Amino acid sequence: MNLKKWIKVILVSSSIITLAACSSAHKNQDQSAVNEANAAYSSNDGAQASGLGDESGFGDQANGNGREKLLAKRVYYFDFDSNVVHDEDKPAIIANANYLAAHPKAKILLEGHTDPRGSREYNIGLGERRAKSVAELLTSKGVNPSQIRVVSYGAEKLAALGHDESAYQLDRRAVLVILKR
Repeated sequence: MNLKKWIKVILVSSSIITLAACSSAHKNQDQSAVNEANAAYSSNDGAQASGLGDESGFGDQANGNGREKLLAKRVYYFDFDSNVVHDEDKPAIIANANYLAAHPKAKILLEGHTDPRGSREYNIGLGERRAKSVAELLTSKGVNPSQIRVVSYGAEKLAALGHDESAYQLDRRAVLVILKR
């Protein structure tokens, strides 16, 4: 009988120790690392950083008629609960479509993002619809669908840490990421 009591004590103690170990393994997130990662998604002019450096554009740089500026714009914002592409973003999307159509080996990733309001499932779906609406515009301009990958992060990668409308506006976006030029 005494053995059963000790076994219960050992089981309860080991459970408590296991739970304590799990909770202490939870690391605090370095806020500066989060800010740096989010900064990669937007700059002062709203252009997406491609990881290729400022001097290497997505398209041909010989054409100096503003095409580089359109090609450099790779973050497209959306209204609340909407996946409709804004008219002011269409010229940049079309410029990227023209480049992709002319360079069939180029590949991109379209990331869909939302603000943190709504359920996780809803935000993943909305982010996917946003990325797909940009993809549909690209393919309507002659881009091969095999050049485009779509992923939704929902509200997992916020562009702004605030909880007000100005932060939410930055979170509602689709980002064109260059995978291969």
